[in-house]
Amino acid sequence: MSTAATPYDMLPPYTPALALGPHRAADFWKLPEGESVELIRGRLVMSPSPRPSHQMISMLLSRWLLGIAEQSGGFALAAPADVQFADHTILQPDLLYITKERRAIVRKCIEGAPDLVIEILSDSGARRDRVDKQQLYAEFGVPEYWIVDPREQQIDFLVNRNGRFEIQPQLDGKYASPQYAELAFDIAAFWTDVAKLLGDIER
Repeated sequence: MSTAATPYDMLPPYTPALALGPHRAADFWKLPEGESVELIRGRLVMSPSPRPSHQMISMLLSRWLLGIAEQSGGFALAAPADVQFADHTILQPDLLYITKERRAIVRKCIEGAPDLVIEILSDSGARRDRVDKQQLYAEFGVPEYWIVDPREQQIDFLVNRNGRFEIQPQLDGKYASPQYAELAFDIAAFWTDVAKLLGDIER
C-alpha cells in the first residue's frame, strides 16, 4: 500500500449487508502501509492490534507452515498480507498457504483464494472470523479454513464443499487434510507447545 493517507471510518465488527459499501480496491491501496484494515464488501474495517498470546500462536503456526512450504515448494505467509478476492473485498488472514501449483497468484498481493487460510480467534474478532469471514472465504472459494480458538484450545478444520464449509474429523489428536497430503497437523503437540511458551499469559 502507498503512504498517501486516505480517510476512512472506524467500523464495528462486520455484518454482511445486501448492498456493497462505497469503497473499492483503488481506495484500499491508497491507505497508509501497516494499517490493520480490510476491505469487506466495499467497507473499510479496522481491527485492534492482537494480544501477545495471539502473536505467539501465530509464530508457532508460521514456523510449521514455513516448514511445509519449504518441503513442498509451496508458499506461506503470516499477517499482514493482503489477499484480494474481488474489487470490493481484500482480506488479511492471520496465516495462509498456497500450493506449489498455484504460486502464480502471489504478486503485489495474493490475487485469489489461498489453498489454506487460518484465523486465530480474539475477543474482538471472534464473530467476524467464525461467521462473517467464514462466509466470505466459502463464497470466494478458499478450499480449506482453520479456526484456532486459544481460550478453548480447539481448532476447527473446515473444508469447502460447493461453497459451504464442512467441519472435518480429528483422530487421536491429529488432523490430516483430505485435500492436501502435506497438511498433516499434530493438534495435541501444538497445544502442548503453546502451553510451554505462554504459561499463565492471558489468552
